[in-house]
Amino acid sequence: MKIFLSIIILFIGLQAKAQQPTLLPQFTFYKLDGKAFSNKDIKQGKKNLLILFDCTCEHCQRETALLNKNYASFKNVNIYMITLDEAYIIPQFFNSYAKGLNTKPNVTVLQDRNHTFIPTFLPTKYPAMFLYSATGKLQLYNSGDGGIKKLLTVVNK
Repeated sequence: MKIFLSIIILFIGLQAKAQQPTLLPQFTFYKLDGKAFSNKDIKQGKKNLLILFDCTCEHCQRETALLNKNYASFKNVNIYMITLDEAYIIPQFFNSYAKGLNTKPNVTVLQDRNHTFIPTFLPTKYPAMFLYSATGKLQLYNSGDGGIKKLLTVVNK
């Protein structure tokens, strides 16, 4: 029993020290049409915002609505909205909380079908937002509420 408890404490300690990747990691997610989308498909020359969201998460709903309201500040940022949700519920989410955001030219909605986002990017809460520079360096990480407000200060510089 002591060994089991020690292993659990060690695991929790390692998780607490885990940090988000400072360089944009390799990944493969899927567009809603089923086509694969990887880090190699990211449009070059702009900042890249990756947002992990859940359609039923109230924080995600509020932050996505705020992103939509402040879209003008993000029009020069590639926005990748990633979810583990099933494809049928995703359009309902956008229609309810951020109508039209998912059809903007710089917004790509992706599904994490293989559940690789969390072990790759190590977010702590929904929504998790990762802003990477055009060269792929992490500029801002936020999890939970308040991410869009923080991002506005960085993207408006």
